Amino acid sequence: RPLFHFSILVIFGINKKSRATPSMARATMVPTLLVLLLVVCCATTVVHGKEWTVGDNKGWSFGVSGWESGKHIQSGDVLVFKYNPGMHNVVQVGEGDYNSCRVSGPSRTYTSGNDHIQLSHGGKAFFICSLPGHCQQGMKIAVTA
Repeated sequence: RPLFHFSILVIFGINKKSRATPSMARATMVPTLLVLLLVVCCATTVVHGKEWTVGDNKGWSFGVSGWESGKHIQSGDVLVFKYNPGMHNVVQVGEGDYNSCRVSGPSRTYTSGNDHIQLSHGGKAFFICSLPGHCQQGMKIAVTA
């Protein structure tokens, strides 16, 4: 019990010479605890996922298919596609379009050459380059988060 009282005195800056009463200490303790709780909650929501550069040093290029194998990619992680935007693109497609290497329906297309795509939900995500012949030459990945 004396250690608890000492901790309270240290936290709230109360010393033996202080004229603060226990009720004053309690009055400042509640707001302080609320602030600490707020800080902890904010710190947990600021955490970002890991960034993965697709293809590592080679970037988003021919033969990148299979790069994702063995990687522990999770929901919230960010895939970074680095490529020459005049030569390639990144299209997020469904599994059927991934398997057939074609874009048949509405899909999200990225063209910046430095695309950051956050995996916002668990499950599979499929990406291809939609330029003719590129997907067939291995410019595609399937990620399970």
